[in-house]
Amino acid sequence: MDDPSNINGQEIEDSLQTLGFTKNDSKVLLTLCKFKILSPADIARYSGVDRARVYDSLNRLIERGFIQKEPIKRGANYQVIPVETIFESIRQNYKQKIADTKIIEDAISKLEINSDEAEPRVWSISSKEKIRKKIKELITSAKIRIFFIITPDLLMDELGGHDWIMKELWNKKFTSNDLEIIIALKFFDSLREDLLNLLKLDVKIHSITGDSVIPFGLLIADNDFLLTTLDQVTEAPEYTTGLWLEDGHVTQIKGYEHLFRHFIISECKTAEIITKKNEPTQIM
Repeated sequence: MDDPSNINGQEIEDSLQTLGFTKNDSKVLLTLCKFKILSPADIARYSGVDRARVYDSLNRLIERGFIQKEPIKRGANYQVIPVETIFESIRQNYKQKIADTKIIEDAISKLEINSDEAEPRVWSISSKEKIRKKIKELITSAKIRIFFIITPDLLMDELGGHDWIMKELWNKKFTSNDLEIIIALKFFDSLREDLLNLLKLDVKIHSITGDSVIPFGLLIADNDFLLTTLDQVTEAPEYTTGLWLEDGHVTQIKGYEHLFRHFIISECKTAEIITKKNEPTQIM
């Protein structure tokens, strides 16, 4: 705050209002602070507050203990108590309010539902952009495991290419070596180099067999999952509808983990690095 000698009357009134005084109360109090003791008529004249409103302000200020009324029935004057006493009272009141906030905070915290008991939230996601954004978020936030059935639309050149998803997985495994990553996908020749790099980082890869279109995609990242479904079968199929479970229960995640493992056992074969003499490294 500025030097007290440079603060004008209007600024003092504005400051009093930030401390809980009404506009009229601040004018009446400031007037009494100037003249010490006045009649209601003089208070109205010096403060610019309507006389009827002056009485309302005087009653509020008396209730707060900041002014006193002469003990006579008629024509009583009003006197302000020492300014330092007023502001010491205000400071103590704010200290008590600060202490009360801690009590209220603790009380509200005890009302919160335990996270173990809270119902997990399921969100619907639509559009390619939102699904890809959520995939990146889940991969980035995973700390324990990533189980991922990668749908073809995340890999096809016609729909943006595979570089982004391969990069996300490689970066995550490279920076979090203890993280378990298992993926299932249809092989494309253009993926070979990226898949070799993932295998070298101990990412487990499963090749989806057969020519049929994958009906769904599934990403399990710790206790979250994202399930996407095929909209329509075309040359470049897209999976633009999904459900995201946020912070699910262990039993819920186990069901989708079972679905994931059933899929890689029944629909896939395990990929591994094959090195033959005088031949480049290959994936089988």
